[in-house]
Amino acid sequence: MTISVIIPVFNCEKYIEKCLESVLSQKGADLDVIVINDGSFDKTDEILTKYEKEVRIKKTPNRGISAARNEGIRMIRGEYTMFLDSDDYLKAGTIETLSSVIEETDADIVKFRYKLVYPNGKEKLPGNQFDKYDLIEKKDFKEKVYPYFINGIRLNSMCVGIYRSDLIKGREFREDMPVAEDAVFSIGTYTLAGRLAVIPDILYYYYQTGKGLTGSGTNIKQKYRCNFIFAKETSRLLKEWDMNTLFMKIRVWLRPLLLTFDKIMRVLQSKKTGSGD
Repeated sequence: MTISVIIPVFNCEKYIEKCLESVLSQKGADLDVIVINDGSFDKTDEILTKYEKEVRIKKTPNRGISAARNEGIRMIRGEYTMFLDSDDYLKAGTIETLSSVIEETDADIVKFRYKLVYPNGKEKLPGNQFDKYDLIEKKDFKEKVYPYFINGIRLNSMCVGIYRSDLIKGREFREDMPVAEDAVFSIGTYTLAGRLAVIPDILYYYYQTGKGLTGSGTNIKQKYRCNFIFAKETSRLLKEWDMNTLFMKIRVWLRPLLLTFDKIMRVLQSKKTGSGD
C-alpha cells in the first residue's frame, strides 16, 4: 500500500526538518510525500533541497494553505492520503499502526487522536476526542458520525485522520475561507465514506506557534462568516443524511454563534494566560 502525505509549507524554517523527519522515518507502507512550498521567502526552500530525493516538492506563489493543499491533492499517487501541517509531526510508528488498522478493517477513514505541544515543551491532550476503538458502518453514521458536525468540532480537522484517496481526489478546499476550511472539506469527506475506524492512539503532535486568531474585530467576524458557510454546507447535507428535521436545522444554524462565542472566550483566556491560541 502507498500512502500520500500532503504537507503545505510557508516560512517554516524552524519546524520543517522535524516534520519531514517524523514522516520519512516511518515504516509500514510506501510513502509518497508531497511538499507544496507556498511561496516561502525564509530558509525553507534551502532546507527542502536536502530532501529532493525523498519527497516530491512543488514551489508555488503564496496563495494560502487551502490552495497549497489543493495542489497536493492533484499530485496524489497513494491509495490513502494524509494531511500534515509543516510545524506539526507524527509519532514514531504512526504509519505501521494505520496500515494495520486499514488492513484489518478496510476502513475508508481512520480517525486517531492528537496532542498539543507548546514552545516550552509542555504537552496537552485535548479532551474533546474519541478515546475508544470503534468501527462504524455507513448505516450508523446518522447516529455516530454526522451529529458531531452539528454539535461540535470533533471531526473538523483533516490532519488527524487518514483517508481513502478516492474520497479526496477531484475535490478542493475552499480558498475563500481563512478558518473552518478543514471543516467544510471534512464534512464532504465523511459524507462520501462508507466505513470509519476510530482508534484511541495518539499519533499526531500539533505544535502551538501562537499564530492563531488574535481576537481583533476583523478576525472574530471572519470566524463567524466562515462558520456560517459551514452551517450552510451542513444544512445542505441534512436531507442526504436523513436528518432534515426542524430541530436539526435549528442546531445547524445555532452552531456559528456558539463557535464564535467559544473563540472569543478562548482568545480572552489566552490573553490572560499568555499561552496563545
